[in-house]
Formats: sequence, C-alpha cells, structure tokens
Amino acid sequence: LARLNRGGPPAADFSFTDTRGRIRTLYGVKAEYTVLIFGNPGCKACMDFMEAMESTPVVAEAVSSGRLQVVDVYIDREIDQWKAHIPDYPATWINGYDHGYTIRTDLIYNVRGIPSIYLLDADKTVLLKDAPEEKVLDALSRL
Repeated sequence: LARLNRGGPPAADFSFTDTRGRIRTLYGVKAEYTVLIFGNPGCKACMDFMEAMESTPVVAEAVSSGRLQVVDVYIDREIDQWKAHIPDYPATWINGYDHGYTIRTDLIYNVRGIPSIYLLDADKTVLLKDAPEEKVLDALSRL
C-alpha cells in the first residue's frame, strides 16, 4: 500500500462524477499542476486546507490563471451528504465523487486519513504524496 502513487511515477488515473453529473477522469484535467484532494464534506481539516489554499495569493493566482487545477474527490458512499456541501467548495475547483467506489475498494490510492493531498505535475507525475497542508502550500508558493 505504501508504494501506491508514491513520488516519481505517474499517479493512477480514475474516473469520478463532478457536480454537474459529468463523468471525468484525473488525466482529463489539464493544467501545469494539479492538487488532488480526497476529502469529506464537513471535515474541519479539509475546510482549513481549502481556506488556506484560497487565502494564499500565489495559489489563488495559479488557479485563476489555469496553471493549477484543484480536484477534490469524495470517496465515501453518502453522496447526499456530499451534494449538500457542494456550495461550500470554491467554484474554481473541480469537485466530484467516486461513483464506482473504486478508489477505496480497488486500492487505487491508499487513503489513510482525510484530507489526503497529492501534488501532481502536467503529466500527472506525483510530486507530493499524502502531504501535510504546510508542505503542499510551500511547494505551491514556489511555482
């Protein structure tokens, strides 16, 4: 499990359903960098990270310019809870849920805790795996 999606090789691709009901894939997200978050609605640590991302000027600029995409994916089964919290997420982020529940059941990613945060480059190479908020923000500030 520790070797799944570790730094260096490309991240595993997967599909998810976005807030508009469209099926998307991780590899279909086009940007110089992608922050991939596995989180839960109402999770305090998830909300704290979201606020930190939005309040960091260089990150906000990278998102608004399209250099950075933020993909937040809900991986549990209570889809009604996720839908109720859609307004809590920034409109500039790509939000979705794992419609096939494959991320956990097929062990595509080893999500040990929420939020689980990855930083990927344009080729979806893993730059940071399950990194703490401070490390991700530090890396993003150097983009």
